[in-house]
Amino acid sequence: MCDLFGMSCNNVDRATKSLPRFARFAESNPHGWGIGWYEDGVAIVERAPEQGNHDPRYWDAIENASSEVIIGHVRWATGTAQCECNCHPFTRKHRGRDWMLAHNGWSNNYSIHPDSEGDTDSEQIFHEIMDEVNDYQESGGIKGLYPALKQAISGVFERHGREVRLNLLISDGRTLYAFNHYSRKPIYMLRRSKSYGGAVLLSTQKLTDEDWEPIPKNRLLAIDGGEVQVMSSTI
Repeated sequence: MCDLFGMSCNNVDRATKSLPRFARFAESNPHGWGIGWYEDGVAIVERAPEQGNHDPRYWDAIENASSEVIIGHVRWATGTAQCECNCHPFTRKHRGRDWMLAHNGWSNNYSIHPDSEGDTDSEQIFHEIMDEVNDYQESGGIKGLYPALKQAISGVFERHGREVRLNLLISDGRTLYAFNHYSRKPIYMLRRSKSYGGAVLLSTQKLTDEDWEPIPKNRLLAIDGGEVQVMSSTI
C-alpha cells in the first residue's frame, strides 16, 4: 500500500533529511514515486514509474525541491498500469493556482474523468474533489475553500461509500490539507520549531524516533506556514 509524505513550513525549506528516510519505504512500494513542490506559485512535480530509492532522479528531485510546501509519494500499483501518468502527486489548476494531490487507499467504484491523464482511482477522486470545490465556490454567496473541501470529501463518501480508503494530502501551494480515513494506515504528524517559525511534517510512516502523533481520523486539517490552522469535526 502506498505511502505519503508532506511538509509545511513558515518559509522556503528543503526536506533533505526527511525524504531520504522516506525513500526506505519505496522497497515495499516499488511501482513509482513522485515529489511535488512550488516555485513562485507554480507546481513542480518530478515522478517516475520506478522504485524511488533505486532511481537517481528521485535523489535529484530531493536536491531540487525547495518550497514552503512539499508532497511526496511512493506507489504500490493496484491493478492499473505502471507508468508516469499514474504516479502521484497529480496536479490541476483552479482559480489561477496549481493544486496537488497525493492519495493512499483505493476505491473500486469510479469512472475516468475527462481531465485525467491516467487511469488510477486516485486521480479520478482528485478531479471529483476539485469539481465539487469549484461548484461549491461558484454556487453564490461568500464561499470559502475550507468548507468547499469538506463538502467535496463528503461527496466522495456519498458516491463511493464509507468503505473507500481515503488518505489525502492536498495543497494549493499555500495551505497543506490532510485527511485520514484509512485507519490501518494512519497519517502521523510531527511539529518542529525552526529559526523562521513553525514546520510540520506529515507521513504515513514514522521517519524518526521523535514523538510523531497520528492525526485524528475523518477530520480535515488545514496547515499553513507550519502551523495547524483548523481541524474539522468528523466528516
